[in-house]
Amino acid sequence: MKTLVKILSFVKQYWFDTIMTWVFVFVESICEVFVVFFMRYLIDDVKAVNMNGIYIYSAIIAGLALVAAATGIFAGIFAASASAGFGKNLREAIYVQIQNFSFKNIDKFSTSSIVTRTTTDVTNVQNAFLQSIRAVIRAPLMMIFALIMCFFVEPKLAWIFLIIIPLDLAVLLILASKVHPIFVRVFETYDNLNQVVEEDVDGIRVVKSFDREEQEKKKFHAVDDFIYRNFVRAEKIMAVNSPLINLSVYGAIMLIGYFGAEIIVSTNETDLSVGGLSTLITFVMLIMMSLVMVTMVYVMIIIGRNSAERIVEIITEKPDIASPQNAVRTIENGMVDFNDVSFAYNDDKYVLKDIDCHFETGELVGVLGSTGAGKTTMLSLIARLYDASKGTVKVAGRDVKEYDLTALRDSVAVVLQKNVLFSGTIRSNLLWGNANASEEEIMAACDVAQVTPFLKDLPQGLDTVLDEGGTNVSGGQKQRLCIARALLKNPRILVLDDSTSACDTHTDSLIRDALETSRKDITKFIIAQRVMSVKDCDTILVMNEGEIVARGTNAELLKTCDVYQELYQSQIGGGDFDARN
Repeated sequence: MKTLVKILSFVKQYWFDTIMTWVFVFVESICEVFVVFFMRYLIDDVKAVNMNGIYIYSAIIAGLALVAAATGIFAGIFAASASAGFGKNLREAIYVQIQNFSFKNIDKFSTSSIVTRTTTDVTNVQNAFLQSIRAVIRAPLMMIFALIMCFFVEPKLAWIFLIIIPLDLAVLLILASKVHPIFVRVFETYDNLNQVVEEDVDGIRVVKSFDREEQEKKKFHAVDDFIYRNFVRAEKIMAVNSPLINLSVYGAIMLIGYFGAEIIVSTNETDLSVGGLSTLITFVMLIMMSLVMVTMVYVMIIIGRNSAERIVEIITEKPDIASPQNAVRTIENGMVDFNDVSFAYNDDKYVLKDIDCHFETGELVGVLGSTGAGKTTMLSLIARLYDASKGTVKVAGRDVKEYDLTALRDSVAVVLQKNVLFSGTIRSNLLWGNANASEEEIMAACDVAQVTPFLKDLPQGLDTVLDEGGTNVSGGQKQRLCIARALLKNPRILVLDDSTSACDTHTDSLIRDALETSRKDITKFIIAQRVMSVKDCDTILVMNEGEIVARGTNAELLKTCDVYQELYQSQIGGGDFDARN
């Protein structure tokens, strides 16, 4: 019930269309029932050759049929508008919620699961809603009205329906209870299916270079076959219902025909006429068709229920990180403090331990360490991509948790090693950093990031169209564009997370020199595994297994840190190393 209430709250501005659908369905159902009801009198007048009655009831039936057709059309139009709008609201709600998620929230659901819930699950709920506000409403109304008419025509025979309908509904509920767990498994598997496709498409070059097409096909087939087998199993269970309904229809017709004929003969048509018997048989078909409709739609509703539960999980997930009340919106400078900071992803194993350091505005800081040393995690805490498990991270003398998230992240620019460019032009991608940036500001950022040299070789310059993911530029060019995009934010703090790894050492050096000379007011952090990328930094942190094992300048570390000495000697060379000692 909580899921239903929550999911229906997103009908919002489309409640008018929903209510109008119900109104038209109500009128349509009444008209169809009365069409059948008046057929009784038409048949009796035909038998009696009463032409006046034939004309009158023919006109009434025709009028009711036209009204039923018109209201059915309008019901369909309003239902389509309501369901499509409902689906739109759900997709927007999920997308907006995802934007508020922290990395921890996203990790909890996985990318493939979020995509499935935003697409397949929303479509299932939208279809279930469409059927619910029209077919599911129409079918019970038809049954109720038809049953009332049956009692009006001949109460002695109406009891047949009071026995058959509850039995059919009971069977339907039993079957549905068995099918629901199957669909739960299926939609969980859809997440895996999307993950397989996503990984394969993203890594198609690796798949082909390692000639792994057949293995990937087998992996996809295994997941796809699991979905197929479960759907078949669910359909086999529900297949019992349709023959049961048909059996009920024929049984009801036989009983009504037998007892009805007996009443006609014994009362000489005073209690029940031939027209009345024909009407009752037609009502049997009407009621049983409604039950069949309920059965078909109920399967869709079961699927929609599973999808609704998955959507509500996303919508009600509380973002792990949010702006506080009365948040500070101004970051005065780029000073950064880590005060006894520790961090664990799963609250059981710390990947950062007792980080304690201070950095002044404008300082150039290198962070060196092997893969998994905690470099990226440590600097992710500055922009509150994660929150520290213990201790405090401060920017400009304030705990980062005191800042408005938007203001904080506008002041902290992060350039990742795995850079992402979006479909559009180079200009539109750079303007992500500052939508109002002037041409001069764009070119200044390009100069610092060393984008200008290769930009001149492009015929359309800044208006060059990038393919999805920026696949028509090299890895190094992509990294430089992302650095320029970050610089356009005019941040207080800039984090380069191994973001020049695809650049040659000369370009890497030019970028660092330009940053140092042109952006002295920015506190800069350079995460790297290459000594050359950090050796000229004001301060170098050497990390290992989540701890800072050494800090100092290049010269100081060459004298005091064995780890740094080993990296320096292996990457730059022994001659230079000996000279510095």
